[in-house]
Amino acid sequence: MKKKDKKILKVIIIIFLVVLVLFFSYYFIKKIIHKDINVNIPEESKYINVDYEYYFKSVAKMLKDKKLYTLENDELKEIGIVSNDVVLKLEKDNQLSHGYFKIKDTEFYIDYQDIEASEDINEDISWKNYIPYNESIRTSDKTNLYLNDKLIFTINIGMELPIIIKEENYYGVIYKDKLYYIKHEECETFQNVNTELKHTNAISALVYHATYDSNNSEEKQKCINNNATICLSDIQFDEQMKYLVDNNFYTATMNDLEKFIDSKVQLPEHTVVITIDDGYFADASVKVLEKYKLHATLFLIGALEETEWKTDAWYSSALELHSHTYNMHGPNVCLGGQGSALKCTAKETLLADLQKSREQLNGSTVFCYPFFEYNDYAISVLKEAGFTMAFAGGRQKIKVGSNKMTLSRYGIINTTNLNDFKNVIY
Repeated sequence: MKKKDKKILKVIIIIFLVVLVLFFSYYFIKKIIHKDINVNIPEESKYINVDYEYYFKSVAKMLKDKKLYTLENDELKEIGIVSNDVVLKLEKDNQLSHGYFKIKDTEFYIDYQDIEASEDINEDISWKNYIPYNESIRTSDKTNLYLNDKLIFTINIGMELPIIIKEENYYGVIYKDKLYYIKHEECETFQNVNTELKHTNAISALVYHATYDSNNSEEKQKCINNNATICLSDIQFDEQMKYLVDNNFYTATMNDLEKFIDSKVQLPEHTVVITIDDGYFADASVKVLEKYKLHATLFLIGALEETEWKTDAWYSSALELHSHTYNMHGPNVCLGGQGSALKCTAKETLLADLQKSREQLNGSTVFCYPFFEYNDYAISVLKEAGFTMAFAGGRQKIKVGSNKMTLSRYGIINTTNLNDFKNVIY
């Protein structure tokens, strides 16, 4: 063999050996680092050491559509897609060391790339109190899960899930203990026994006004002087709230109630709505609500924010705030009854007041008539202002299909004893 040919052969052998060494080095390093899991490692991290902790965010926004994984037999396997712009809560587990973050309260994982930190998200969990329908949905080989009309996950399997909410274009379902929506056209429905729990057919809405601290004699006298009939002690209010808790009553939100009226949800057999009007003497009742972890709606006269009556109690997590006008709660303005201004005041004046109230209350669409008074004119102006529900008096239960602009409530006054209270809520 010529000397030149020997040199060429030698070079070829050296190159072959180098490639062989590199191949086996990569193979063994990969086996050592990822010995406990078999997964598709992101391309960018195959040949380098990545500090995955640096990329972790407890709340993250997706910057593109990403593959979704689930853990089966210690292996991460692709199961679907999580969509661009979706905000997720993430948590750490032992897959973090491989560049995969767990989606909080699920069995899903995403890889560490293409996310950025985002603001925390508030989840509405009132659906946990809804009674499922004895009806389910079925998808075929793929399931799209939506929230707020946005595609969140695409799961590459068919599912059968109980229906808990019936919207115009979606069914609300529970998947992995989370509420998602499925489009009507992307599933079929069938009868199924999902629960034996009873649901209510009629709900009592209660209306309170002022509650005073029984240990504060000055506050008690001030409350009584203001209007003795609608002035309750915190002891009386506490007794009634305790009864609700002891007997497993659900205190529904305005959103719950509107869905119930529209036949979109089934609420528990023992459900009640608690409302408080005006905003005066609110501290004592809010303390009781917080004590028992109950929910109520405060219909606030907006102008009280500019007076000595303003209190942090209005912004308690036990309350949701809705409109009692901004500054239209004076008597003797229009003819009849106590003369509510809503019955005759010029439309432009009413609309300005109602708009100011809605802006103050983050766009509230729920209203309470001053003095429980309304007429066709008042209702038409409210609708034009953007309100979808309005409460008065009347002492009748709210049912599926009730007129949402004239909802009835039971007034609770200082002579309402516990037996009277029981008769109202059952």
